[in-house]
Amino acid sequence: MNLNGAKAPSVIVVEDNETLRDELVLYLSEEGFAVRGVGSGAELNQAIEACSADILILDLNLPEEDGISITRRIRSALPTVGIILLTARVRSTDRMEGYANGADVYLTKPTRPEELVAVVKNLFARLGVRPSPTPWQLDMSGCTLHSPTELLIELTANEARLLMALSVNGQFLDHATLLSRFGDESQTEKTNKARLEVLISRLRTKLGPHIHNGFDIRAVRGQGYQLGFVLAVKNLTVAPS
Repeated sequence: MNLNGAKAPSVIVVEDNETLRDELVLYLSEEGFAVRGVGSGAELNQAIEACSADILILDLNLPEEDGISITRRIRSALPTVGIILLTARVRSTDRMEGYANGADVYLTKPTRPEELVAVVKNLFARLGVRPSPTPWQLDMSGCTLHSPTELLIELTANEARLLMALSVNGQFLDHATLLSRFGDESQTEKTNKARLEVLISRLRTKLGPHIHNGFDIRAVRGQGYQLGFVLAVKNLTVAPS
């Protein structure tokens, strides 16, 4: 649905209180926004990888990973996304911490729905003029990686998905998550591990000569893989394989 003929903002509400989350999703949807609701940082990662959003509305007090931590890594991976922190914390130090880690707007609960709608609209109107501060950029629409020196590296769809997943998840993913996303359920764990190692090896071959610090993708012994450079992601619709 369009707002006054313009593109409607897409929004993800991250709130662990299911009742409040459903209320926010319903209200914002009725205002014409394309809204999804999730309950944690891990669920947000999956939602973003499936389909990005223009604006995130984050509760500060979330289980496992709090809103500040999520804000910090999402701002790094997706510098043009709008981030609204919605919280019961009223201390000025909390507000300053939110802004210091990349939040655009800090609202205290209870927030009037009309105010939240106005904030979303105003923030969405400003998003188009925000520059990206990150030198490396991954364009998912064409599966291409752009270096600080304007070098263009062509990727396969799986290579692009792997880099996107690492970036969105704070530059690290454990073995189990990687195997679940890039493995084949009909194959053995040993075969899937080998497939993953080949995928990462091919990426290293493409990236290695262009990463100045020599750290492209590192195996963390017994844990998973870590991305060695800050990467911004845009156009999260992945091109077909």
